[in-house]
Amino acid sequence: MFPELTFDEFPPAPPAGPQGLSGWVAHVRELDMPAFGSTVMAIRSIVSDDDASASRLAAVILRDPAMTTKVLRLANSAYFNTSRQGVSTISRAIVVLGFNGVADMAIGLALVDALLKGGVRTRVVDELSRCFFAATVARGLARMRSDAHAEEIFIAALLSRVGDMAFWCFGGAQAEALDRQLPSGCDAAQVQTIEHQVLGFRLRQLSLQLAREWHLGTLLHDVLDPAGRSNPQVDAIRLGHAVAQGVVAGWESPAFRAALREAAQFVNQSEASLREEIVSLAKAAARLATDYGATDVAGQIPVAADPPVSEMPPMPVPDPAERQLHILRELSVLIFEGGSFADAVCLACEGILQGVGFARVVVAMVTPNRAQVVGKYGLGDGGEAIRKRFVFTLGSHPGDPIDLAFANLRPQRLGGQRGRLADVAGAGPACLAPIVGHGRCIGMVYAERERGQPPVDDDTFHAFAHFVQHLTMAVPAPRPAK
Repeated sequence: MFPELTFDEFPPAPPAGPQGLSGWVAHVRELDMPAFGSTVMAIRSIVSDDDASASRLAAVILRDPAMTTKVLRLANSAYFNTSRQGVSTISRAIVVLGFNGVADMAIGLALVDALLKGGVRTRVVDELSRCFFAATVARGLARMRSDAHAEEIFIAALLSRVGDMAFWCFGGAQAEALDRQLPSGCDAAQVQTIEHQVLGFRLRQLSLQLAREWHLGTLLHDVLDPAGRSNPQVDAIRLGHAVAQGVVAGWESPAFRAALREAAQFVNQSEASLREEIVSLAKAAARLATDYGATDVAGQIPVAADPPVSEMPPMPVPDPAERQLHILRELSVLIFEGGSFADAVCLACEGILQGVGFARVVVAMVTPNRAQVVGKYGLGDGGEAIRKRFVFTLGSHPGDPIDLAFANLRPQRLGGQRGRLADVAGAGPACLAPIVGHGRCIGMVYAERERGQPPVDDDTFHAFAHFVQHLTMAVPAPRPAK
């Protein structure tokens, strides 16, 4: 009707979302999963440091209350805690499960939390369920071979499709477009071909690049890189995924039977006995996914309709009052055995958070010239943010809680009036106490509840002061003057 109107001059609409492999790597790293990346980098920097103490790893975990609770729950589960030693603190978990074991557990929890916060899609649930199953099977195969790297194998298998899961979770229109192109029942080669046609890269490449960006370890790199080294650890992960993928088609499917046959040769067992073990591992994987906080994922793990496998119930985590006693006992033993002051600080903070019931805690130390007090540790939800701002000049504001603690060496309950602290901390009920070493203040502990919670009662105040008093006992003797 109007020939003069043409739309040929209008450029096509710009593509939605990031473009290309490098664009997707940057997008996931900077926008979709920055918290996961920062957690992984913090943990990996500690693990790679031969001189790192357990307190440094515990401090990273204790910044996140949800992660702290889940680590303790996992540390008390029959799956991880085969010795059945009760674990009530992160520090104790590191002793019982090992430094690397707890570090890998925290990374796995951070991954699941990042994906759940991203708005889980059907394909994410499917991917994560297969990864949990594959990781559990891979760890089981490694243990059957008495492989000392079983825990490293578990986390590498769990993370081996991190790019796939991130894409399906955050992919938006591009994920929907790829989903429409993927027919049901296509094999891995067909999937990769379609991925390349639609996206210009394969999701396996995204996993590899993210593993490099986040320094997720050489084992994961070898698993994902086509040119990576082949070794028994890589083979265990590959077989774990083959078994998990085969079971999707059915416990009697040709794919599962082929994977079972190869896995049985790998561990030198009969197919019948290994099948029974894999049935048990499937149930363990479902329980494990639940403990990781992924209940929907647990429901997607295929469990054979065999009689339930008996298992010891998980060991309960003590209630707050019991936890106070456990932590005070551990703290006393640490001090008696001459443990480091840093370990004592971390353990006392855990007691204040998990036992006494504060939301966040900051430990600050007086500078060598005794002119300032500066935040050193920030634990709990929002503790690190306060720690960064916790820098106060001493002796400049008489009557201010900071200067009162420095001068009077007494703990305080803080209500509405909190002086200079009001500029850096929250408004919830709080306590402040000096750390006294050899007759003078060498630092301070500030603990805070959420706004709107009840005022600090006498029992809470005395429990807080008790933990700080133990820190006084842990202060090392001053070095003699040269």
